[in-house]
Amino acid sequence: MKKIVILFLFLFSSLNIAGAVEGEYRMGAEFGWSPVDLEAEKTAQELANLSGSTVTVVYDQGAFVGRVFSDYGLTSDVSIEAGYFQTSSVEAKYTISGSSATESYDVHGFDISGVVKDPSGFFGKAGIHSATMDGAATLTIGGTTYTVTAEAKGTGPLIGFGYEEDNVRYSFTHYSDLAGVTDFSFFSIGFLF
Repeated sequence: MKKIVILFLFLFSSLNIAGAVEGEYRMGAEFGWSPVDLEAEKTAQELANLSGSTVTVVYDQGAFVGRVFSDYGLTSDVSIEAGYFQTSSVEAKYTISGSSATESYDVHGFDISGVVKDPSGFFGKAGIHSATMDGAATLTIGGTTYTVTAEAKGTGPLIGFGYEEDNVRYSFTHYSDLAGVTDFSFFSIGFLF
């Protein structure tokens, strides 16, 4: 967290050096994909060890991600960006001797970051995020289904980079400690207007 504060202080202190220009406000939307590791194979093995039965598992290996954001130019090469992101649900389904269990997760949250832009179109950003992970598990035994839900919340740092040209953005963003549970890397294409 100290590193993020130092980065913001550096960005804001460089405004006088860079020379302030009239700010530009833009909005945009990004769409992309993130690899996800549910550790489903490990869970399936643990279930097999506990039950003494063969366990089959089918699981998602990634999630689609959408993000809307706004960007305000502090100078010609420094801006502040705030956004809201949402993932699709990722799921793992386990089958054990006619019974089944399913776990699913999705994440949503807000982020804010300082963005440093190069005249050639390349940019880098660093900031913080606050996210919520919603999880649900269902267990079906003999036609009866039991459901459990859970929620995790947390904040953490983010870092990213990309390339922007003609209001089209290609980027990579890494969210550390997403909802206090896991890391999350988001590959995307975005459009600004």
